[in-house]
Amino acid sequence: MNLRDLEYVAAIDRYRNFGKAADACHVSQPSLSAQVKKLEERLGVELFARTNAGVVTTDAGTRIVATAREVLRSAKRIADTAAEYHDPMAAPLRIGMIPTLAPFALPYMASTIRKVAPDLNVIYREQPTDVLWSELDDRTIDIAVMSYPETPAGYRFTPVFKEPLLLMVAKDHRLANTSAISACDIPIEEMLLLTKEHCLRAETVALCNGKNIGIDVPDQLLATNFLTISHFLSRGVGCTLVPMLAQPILECANPAMRFVTIDDAAYGREIGFVSRKGCPREHILMTLCEYIRTNLPPNVTVLG
Repeated sequence: MNLRDLEYVAAIDRYRNFGKAADACHVSQPSLSAQVKKLEERLGVELFARTNAGVVTTDAGTRIVATAREVLRSAKRIADTAAEYHDPMAAPLRIGMIPTLAPFALPYMASTIRKVAPDLNVIYREQPTDVLWSELDDRTIDIAVMSYPETPAGYRFTPVFKEPLLLMVAKDHRLANTSAISACDIPIEEMLLLTKEHCLRAETVALCNGKNIGIDVPDQLLATNFLTISHFLSRGVGCTLVPMLAQPILECANPAMRFVTIDDAAYGREIGFVSRKGCPREHILMTLCEYIRTNLPPNVTVLG
């Protein structure tokens, strides 16, 4: 059994057609069919059954194909890792981003990377902070864009900019026509929080620093994103903290929202890149950070 055999069975399972699978693998159909037949004989199980409806993957085949895809992904990571050290621009750069940043910063990040490294292929992933740490550990991603985290040994956090937090309320809220408030005037009892996997939830709780945070919000009310929260607010549920970069998109998505500035520098978050120490892409990352610091997104301040 070799990687080519695994590519064949994965392709057949995907296309459910031997001819299309052969085309995808750039071999003749007789060659692919013969090789898969040999593999079935070697394994002692049938992987695919031909029916009037087409090719069907058997129960055994389904499990074997799943394992084959895992092996192929691992082999691809081996090749990408070697390419990183041989030529850091050759392999795709895999970037993870937290969900409270990705929808609002991804267009800026993508255009910035194209200016810094136009030939670099970039793959983006949106995941909660804890998942990003796991994906950094197992090298599913190369770097992560996060709000300032506690950085374990072996990793480096490179801060880039500070993003203010705003108070978002509905247009009929008593604070809707207020341009700015002090931190002590934030109605923390009305504060609606994101679900627990979001780091901004913990940051909001720490900033508000009160045991009464959210006590006037129904216990069963849950939201995993700001747009959903905005609809809750439209129905008369208090307020929430949102990052500055989210404002333009949320204003377009829900015109009933109003945004209030908080006159306290503590109400912000530090955004930067987490990378493994010794990462072969270090020079690309540093070039990117320097470019961002001199070409910031709107309404954020430089760090580092």
